Amino acid sequence: MMPARVEIENEVLKWPPAERAGLAERLLESVTDFTSDEIELAWRSEIARRVGEVESGKVSDIPSHEVFAKARKTLNEVRQVGCHEIPFPQTAALS
Repeated sequence: MMPARVEIENEVLKWPPAERAGLAERLLESVTDFTSDEIELAWRSEIARRVGEVESGKVSDIPSHEVFAKARKTLNEVRQVGCHEIPFPQTAALS
């Protein structure tokens, strides 16, 4: 007999993606030590830095439809040949 957690995982993985995402969000919210003031401050600082870079012209934004199209293309390639065969694409924004 499988442990209850494994049975629950197997059943939940059959759910539609939106339902799984909703459950994941609720579970993360239930973990009281998941976030801290330090993490929150670090994210606020990072967001401010990124906004500043865009506003100053240091970096330019990429339209979301382009980002998602590239992500879908890469994901499909990985699914076809395996994740170890395709190098992770480097962009100026990530380097």
